[in-house]
Amino acid sequence: GFPEATTLRLLPVCVCSNTRRCAPARHSARRGSASVGCVRTHTRPSTVGVMSSPRDTPGAAGVSSPNASPHPACLRWCVNITRWRPSGEHDGSEFRMLLTLVPEHERAEVLKFRYFDDKKRALLSRLMQRTACARVANVHQSDVVLSRTKGKKPFFAWREMAVGAGCDQKDTQNPKHQPRQFLPNAPNFNFNVSHEGDFVVLVSEPVAIVGVDVAAPGQARRRQRGNENSAATPNIAELLETFRDVLSVDEKQSIVSVASSESALAAEDLFRRLWSCKEALTKAMGVGLFFELKRASFSFRGLDGKNGNISASSDAYEAFVTIDDVPRRKWRFRTERIGGDSGGSNDSNGSNDSNLERASCNGHGHHWITTARGPVSDATDAVGDFSRTWRLPNAGSEDDEVWRATVGAPAPPFSSLTVGDFVPDHMKHLFENAGGEVYF
Repeated sequence: GFPEATTLRLLPVCVCSNTRRCAPARHSARRGSASVGCVRTHTRPSTVGVMSSPRDTPGAAGVSSPNASPHPACLRWCVNITRWRPSGEHDGSEFRMLLTLVPEHERAEVLKFRYFDDKKRALLSRLMQRTACARVANVHQSDVVLSRTKGKKPFFAWREMAVGAGCDQKDTQNPKHQPRQFLPNAPNFNFNVSHEGDFVVLVSEPVAIVGVDVAAPGQARRRQRGNENSAATPNIAELLETFRDVLSVDEKQSIVSVASSESALAAEDLFRRLWSCKEALTKAMGVGLFFELKRASFSFRGLDGKNGNISASSDAYEAFVTIDDVPRRKWRFRTERIGGDSGGSNDSNGSNDSNLERASCNGHGHHWITTARGPVSDATDAVGDFSRTWRLPNAGSEDDEVWRATVGAPAPPFSSLTVGDFVPDHMKHLFENAGGEVYF
């Protein structure tokens, strides 16, 4: 049932490791700011990008090589909000200009937050969603229609887009008036966002349903004590009691074991990875608050060969889940460290460039990001609007070679972007005039 691979007009996007390599005449490089990759087009908008490679179809993906390139609709983006300090905060011209890029009801949602950092997270999240949809579908950001399921999972409601914006409607330029197919090479395109601590992150997938969660340092202690700035040493007994209805028996035992063999901080770090996996799973499924988190029990395998339940020293883990004691082998989870003091390579200008932003992150320590990919059949969509955007509603129904290749397809590393990357090209000069900085 997969549509024949065809070309899709895409705006070419740079995700290079050093943005200074693709610098046209204008370039405002903020010293000390890591800007890894950009979503700036380097050709005229009419340029056609082609998505018709063997990786475009699940069938072909089954025989793709381990070195295959990630699918163009497979995105991994993150923004460090501590590096964005707009003058005047929410009353300043820069922030106000960015608010004009989202619909009026979304502006109200952003401004209802009390603290400015929360307003930044909310606005960036919405700008990232619109940019991702516009990039993959090759439509204007202003044409993108976003919606949410009953479980609050955001999705690209492309069927609700206006005539001529690119959805499945009669093509008036075609004398036969045949419907043109939207997102032909990303039949189940969906995305997810998360924001906690220093970071706002977005992930997207062309076929599998996807969820993401970022867990900030000290997150568990803040939830325990309700103190945003709590920096006390974690009390593991208190943590286990506070989250007794969240953790499975095996997970509790793993935390106790790490606390005994390593330290309370290492045990808390394990808890954050477990929490992040549970959140990513429920966000991928779109179940909201109606899923008892302790039903899902996770274990880890360090991608450097270490067992994640014993050592907290790995920078990335593969996670495995059982739900109600039944292994869910169709799911794939990757948990990776971002930020903190795990190093980074300096360039000649003294800025710290790394795809995982391993700079000091304002001293807040490292975060964990978990990306979950799973079968469409596990998605919850009570109203049905989300599922109507799928062209492969049975993706993952069989745990066969095709699905394993699809859900295990290569994903790009997280690219650290800046706020200016989410401003449409034709409005970047307005953003700069309002005080914003644009990196090329």
